[in-house]
Amino acid sequence: MKKVVSLFLSLMLVFSMLGVSGCGSSKKNENDSKSSGPVTVNFWHVYSENFGAPVLKEAIAAFNAQHKDIVVKDTYNPNMYPGLMQNLQAEVASGSSPSIVMIGYNYVKYFASNFQYVEPSAIISKIPEDKNYLSDNFLNNVLSLAQVDGKQIGLPYAISTPMLYINADLFKAAGLDPNNPPTTMEEVREAAKTISKKTGKYGFYMQEYSDNWAVQGLLESNGASIMTNGKASFATQEAVDAYKLLSDMVLVDKSALHITADEGIQSFINGKVGMLYGTSAKIGTIQKGAQFKLTATSAPGFKGKEVKIPAGGNFLSIMAKTEAEQKASWEFIKFLMQPEWLAKWSKNTGYLPPRKGVAEDPNGLKSYIESNPLMGINFKQMANVKSWVAFPNDVGVKAEQIFANTRDKILGGTDTPDKALKSAQDQINELLK
Repeated sequence: MKKVVSLFLSLMLVFSMLGVSGCGSSKKNENDSKSSGPVTVNFWHVYSENFGAPVLKEAIAAFNAQHKDIVVKDTYNPNMYPGLMQNLQAEVASGSSPSIVMIGYNYVKYFASNFQYVEPSAIISKIPEDKNYLSDNFLNNVLSLAQVDGKQIGLPYAISTPMLYINADLFKAAGLDPNNPPTTMEEVREAAKTISKKTGKYGFYMQEYSDNWAVQGLLESNGASIMTNGKASFATQEAVDAYKLLSDMVLVDKSALHITADEGIQSFINGKVGMLYGTSAKIGTIQKGAQFKLTATSAPGFKGKEVKIPAGGNFLSIMAKTEAEQKASWEFIKFLMQPEWLAKWSKNTGYLPPRKGVAEDPNGLKSYIESNPLMGINFKQMANVKSWVAFPNDVGVKAEQIFANTRDKILGGTDTPDKALKSAQDQINELLK
């Protein structure tokens, strides 16, 4: 993530030299020839063999077997959404682009401003039987996750919410009741101190990916706002107080960890941490790996304040150039959106399905939700979900790095929450001018 800004600036210079404006010019690809062979769909995603990719590859194999005129090929991009955006910049600079690309909701404005894409409605208009596909299958608030100024940039695919995972065995060892978990961050801090004191293990970890998703939930649940009227506005007392509580857990109480997301989540799975504030997308991974009694509860807020839950996850956008490739890409997206495939996806990852009715569909998640309390918590939180903040124009990638750096300064003890947040806010607002 630290290299993204320098790479971005270098690529912008390349763009100007090549005479492009972020959209790229189409160079020859596998579909440019007038061959009568199958149409190739290149699908870029962010999921590894350890998380998500096996289900995607199974779906791709099933789709390819059913569609002899289309061949879907997938490409994994490491480092989640920042890593994919970095690779996409380079691909477009070379004059090419994937057919379908998976974009984090926090990059929707950045993507819409800097890349060439095809709105679903443009493809649907040429397929009469799909005329009502969007309205029949998606709720308006779900579709809005992948919209900018009323334009549908793509289709939501994965939706996650933050949860508080609990190691019930550590709770009991510390004399705490796992059936009466903390509901506020103040209670989380007290429970973490107790776990640390009584068991010698860490009490808490909040996931630390290279983005602002978990931080947004933390700050806004204490009354702060990430953006107001198009400007960064998070350097408030509410935000300072929220971050101070977390930093005190790390630096003063020594009851919380400050390490990378993969390390922190694995530490929880290994039984070294009592509570994990993390994405519901890791339900499957954690359930498979945990050798202790695992429970969970809704994301904690702050005493007397409304919990604000940002929608994590991603949408699928079509960047295919030719009409044949666009239609083939659309067919594959519709295939992924079938209830049975969305159900497999949710069961293996913990993501919520974007399509209406999957939770009630016998071929979907109905029986799974009834037998899996953790997924049930995820669905119940949907009522409080709000959009993951997306910074406009070219600011998105840089803002994510600023947020990650700010978090590391605060939790690393090199800067205080008030100074770090004010500095970050000033930097982002300068970019927004």
